[in-house]
Amino acid sequence: MGRLRSVSFALPLCVALGSGVALAADDNSGGLAIRALVAGAAADNHGHFVCTAAINAGGVPVSGEYVNAVETTKLFTGTYQVGFNAPCPNVQIANGWFRIVQPDTLGTGTLPARSCIVADRAGVPSAIWVQCFNSAGALTDTPFTLHVSR
Repeated sequence: MGRLRSVSFALPLCVALGSGVALAADDNSGGLAIRALVAGAAADNHGHFVCTAAINAGGVPVSGEYVNAVETTKLFTGTYQVGFNAPCPNVQIANGWFRIVQPDTLGTGTLPARSCIVADRAGVPSAIWVQCFNSAGALTDTPFTLHVSR
């Protein structure tokens, strides 16, 4: 009896709360559009990797999906710019893009301890800034993979 009462109370409450929910959605123009959350409204953000890149220590793309070889380069020791083509024309974090980078041999074997970080690339919205460090914290040239999710 108590369980039935809880379910009969919870269901209308969820419906009532759900009808007033709004969702901020990126329209890929740099701004956000507010729209009601209805079935399928969140379809713009699929939550899977869209664009990928495997970059060697020299900053050259080895493989990937939609990686822009012209915009991809090693800037200086351990620092890279990785550019993407459509469907990743503006991969800035404020536009809802999730970026993940991982040092990788791009082959067999192992790397010594390394870590890499990502950030928006100033002035190039279709590119990502990547910096890689050795275990002592010094910038070091490192092959890596980069994945962009939306």
